[in-house]
Amino acid sequence: MSELTIISAIIIGLSLGIFGSGGAILTLPTLIYLLGYDEKVAVIGSLFIVAIISFFTAIPQIIKNGVSKVHLIYFALPGLLGSYVGAYYGSQAAPIIQMSVFVGLMFIAAIKMLTMKDDMSGDAVSNLILIVIGLAVGFVTGFIGVGGGFLIVPALVLLSKLPINKAVSTSVIIIFLQSSIGLFSYHEHSMALFSEIEWSILVVIALVGIVGSYFGLWLKQFINQALLTRLFGLFLILMASFILIDKVF
Repeated sequence: MSELTIISAIIIGLSLGIFGSGGAILTLPTLIYLLGYDEKVAVIGSLFIVAIISFFTAIPQIIKNGVSKVHLIYFALPGLLGSYVGAYYGSQAAPIIQMSVFVGLMFIAAIKMLTMKDDMSGDAVSNLILIVIGLAVGFVTGFIGVGGGFLIVPALVLLSKLPINKAVSTSVIIIFLQSSIGLFSYHEHSMALFSEIEWSILVVIALVGIVGSYFGLWLKQFINQALLTRLFGLFLILMASFILIDKVF
């Protein structure tokens, strides 16, 4: 495994620790471009890695009681159903469709991060709308093999008016749950693809990512969240543009 892969694993963990999102956005390109996996195998590997990292990232948040239990009920639980269904359709879809959706959502997430305002005044959405959004985010998680944090965090902040730190803490638990159920669904519907994966390498990436995530949890208390969020948004635009040119066009 190359040094670049190790560096990518650290950045994946840092992203989950600091932002509560972005892990799979970085994991999928890592598996495709650095390890040479085809798109569908990379989707499965991405779900596996992100599930492990987010699980261990969530532990300190649970201990500190920094998680919104209400949003685990109204957002995460519907998301599990959405993730299972999304993984089923993802296993049947052409890779070009999955990658197109992936790139499109990267651009949307980048725009959200670049335009997110500090002023979060206004009323939170109803629990019914939260359930619908949870279903939609879960579907995307399963369909393109992402944890969904880059959609979850903006949704919790902009629609539910959660403080950013609480949204990040809640996000990593939702990511773990949705990634796990998506992985389970792929195993049921595309079991043959699992034999193409070098699990030992994915475990190493996940372990390095866990170290990165804990460092990110510590680091985020010292950095300007608004500036870092915008820098990450710019990075997403660059990454999405590269994948768009390479895989879609």
